[in-house]
Amino acid sequence: MALINFKLKHPDSIAPWGDAPDTSMDWLGLTEGEYWLDLNKAMLYEYTNDVLTGEEDARYVEYPVARLIEDFSVLFEAIATLVPDGFYSIAKSNHYLYRFYGAVQQWLEKVSDEATYDRFEKAIEWIYSRTLIAMHLTGGPGISFFRNGDKLAIVWKADYLTENNIPVWTAGNGEMEMPYESFVGEVEDFGERFFNAMDMQVQLAAAKDWGSTHINKERLVQEQQERKTAWQKKLALLKGEPGKATDWELINSLITDMFS
Repeated sequence: MALINFKLKHPDSIAPWGDAPDTSMDWLGLTEGEYWLDLNKAMLYEYTNDVLTGEEDARYVEYPVARLIEDFSVLFEAIATLVPDGFYSIAKSNHYLYRFYGAVQQWLEKVSDEATYDRFEKAIEWIYSRTLIAMHLTGGPGISFFRNGDKLAIVWKADYLTENNIPVWTAGNGEMEMPYESFVGEVEDFGERFFNAMDMQVQLAAAKDWGSTHINKERLVQEQQERKTAWQKKLALLKGEPGKATDWELINSLITDMFS
């Protein structure tokens, strides 16, 4: 199975947005479906059996897949930027990464001066700028991506519990390492599969009689091309030479000041 997976709903199964008679459908709505990440040793965005209440519950996150595209691609420039060996030795381990992150957060919580807070927050900016979060999900997993040379570490935190202490996600916490080139290939493959599937979605939506639901079918075609072009530009950041420079010396000095 691929690293990044999804399954779109057929347009006939997608409920128009809004309340009748003022309902609508657009490109974003047509991306509704399920998505999940297969890391071999863990399946991210997969719910545990204990939190699924019925046979009709989706096994994986059910949401517009475009949200995953948008949130993930924002990170590409940072992901492509190399993490030095010293920081990578921390970042590639779930235990050490979140131990470090938690220590910095505790230190920042004691800071009352806004300027000082903003300055020292850079000590962990390199982490959250590479972390895929899911604010639209309750207790959504955090998935971080760190590149070091030709290697990429994927580190995840998916240990959220319900009020009854039931694990929501099957993945738990963990980490894995893979060749950076393989990761880029997986992301590129995901984009191709997604936009090919959306080509079909747009065709089906254009042929469908939506009744009183407002839908601009010409705009669907235009936005499909716009979104595809925007994705290719983001993907180029992953495939090109490392860009945006990070001031690792500054980060190291901030950490030294915090804990010395």
